[in-house]
Amino acid sequence: MTSDLRWIAFTAIAVLLGMAALGWMRPRRVGITSPQAMLLLGAAGMVAGLALDVQAMPFAAIASICSGSPRSLWSMMLLHAQLLPWMHAGMWAGGFMAVPLLRKLRPNCRRQYCARVVQNLACSAWMTVGMSVGVLAAAAIVAGIGVRAGAGAAPMFSGMVTGMVWGMVASVALYRLFFLVKDAVPHEAAPHAGR
Repeated sequence: MTSDLRWIAFTAIAVLLGMAALGWMRPRRVGITSPQAMLLLGAAGMVAGLALDVQAMPFAAIASICSGSPRSLWSMMLLHAQLLPWMHAGMWAGGFMAVPLLRKLRPNCRRQYCARVVQNLACSAWMTVGMSVGVLAAAAIVAGIGVRAGAGAAPMFSGMVTGMVWGMVASVALYRLFFLVKDAVPHEAAPHAGR
């Protein structure tokens, strides 16, 4: 198996595990969950935007720039925003399509389980951060196994996709944790009038 095929296999497994984690964290129902819908629409937007970005610069050149020297998370995020603006715009736009779509399909859904604008913003932000974390992790793996053994566009793309998916998982896990803690804290009784 070539190095690129290994990265593709790793990405496929990471995406499937991420989708399973998102399904496990949400209430059981027929079809896909809200985060899964948002992730799929965001991924479609990401790929469409990436197709526009690579018209200006080939993806292999972008990958070479991103993996060229060690970077901090913030500098990687800025570099991604500069080199891949349409990819980011497509991911955010695709993810936001889930809000009206799921509200239309599930009008009676409980507030905390439906796609909401604030939740969508948080998820999109986590996916954006996750993409850069994934690229940094892939670059560290490539450096660990030797540049010749794993360099190229495949590690960067794998890192971006894997990071995006697990950024969404982290966002949903924190969102769920917030509601679990909020529901577990006993509410104080309202003070009586005159006190």
